[in-house]
Amino acid sequence: MRIVTYDEVDPRAVRQLCATAAGWDLPEDHIRKIRRVDPRCFDGFALYAVEDGKVVTQVIPFRMRVRLRSGEETVGAIAGVCSHPTRWGQGFARATMQRAHEWFLSEGLRLAALTTSRNIRGYRIYEKMGYVDLAPFYRAYRSVPGKRAHPSDLRFRQASRDDIPTIGRLFREYTRGLLGWTAREPSHIPSLIAGDPKLLERYRIVLRGDKPVGYFRTHPQEEVHMEELILPKIEDYREAVALAEARAPHGLANVNWVTARKDQERLQRLGYELDGPIPDATMVLSLRGDVTPRSLLEEFGVPSGTFAQYPTEDF
Repeated sequence: MRIVTYDEVDPRAVRQLCATAAGWDLPEDHIRKIRRVDPRCFDGFALYAVEDGKVVTQVIPFRMRVRLRSGEETVGAIAGVCSHPTRWGQGFARATMQRAHEWFLSEGLRLAALTTSRNIRGYRIYEKMGYVDLAPFYRAYRSVPGKRAHPSDLRFRQASRDDIPTIGRLFREYTRGLLGWTAREPSHIPSLIAGDPKLLERYRIVLRGDKPVGYFRTHPQEEVHMEELILPKIEDYREAVALAEARAPHGLANVNWVTARKDQERLQRLGYELDGPIPDATMVLSLRGDVTPRSLLEEFGVPSGTFAQYPTEDF
């Protein structure tokens, strides 16, 4: 087995691995765009295990900013982990991740992180490697009885690239005092759009008159699906949720990835019920082994209810 970088493999082999092992595509032009706009990328973009000339495992390491109790810090982030089904359980993913950990340590980083699901086999591998599950993720639900008028001067519009600085400003204002994945860098959303050009279609700017007062994400094909409700003023938050509900004829309104106590309490006051934890998870590893699991939770604000992570920071 050899572990090499993206620049040392055939891009077609990468696409084939991702499609076979994970069910998604990673075209060469998307990677080229990501590398152009995102300075957080690993020098070789990604790591691959190659066995008998075949690309069998992928790990995409990069840098990411987080806000901890001790201050802002850069951590190593791991994304895009997948292994060919014929190589499961043979240690290829573990070896490739360990190479990523070595790169993080060479960069002077002390923590590594990843997002995953507790119902996949990789979760157990991460646990055995020392990764700690940070905080529970919840969904919030409320029954929407029927279409009804909602007098308000709020309105929504789909976000454009010109709105990215506004989204960043609103996010910083809303997450002031929250820990975890709340130190969003200016290159983050552009890099996501480079990898998925349709992603921006999910963002809605909330306007009062002509002034942006917040934003949220939605899945247009679903009746009332909201996530990342970023509206600093409570009255704007309340009216935006009611307006989103009023646009659906009936159904079950739901808000995904509710982590911070602040968000939980706001939604509960609006009649939403929290359900979970859902399978989604974020895990963190002390690369040098000098931070205890309890200290990790405290650093990320889990016991205090100030830990926050929103879908834009799903990596």
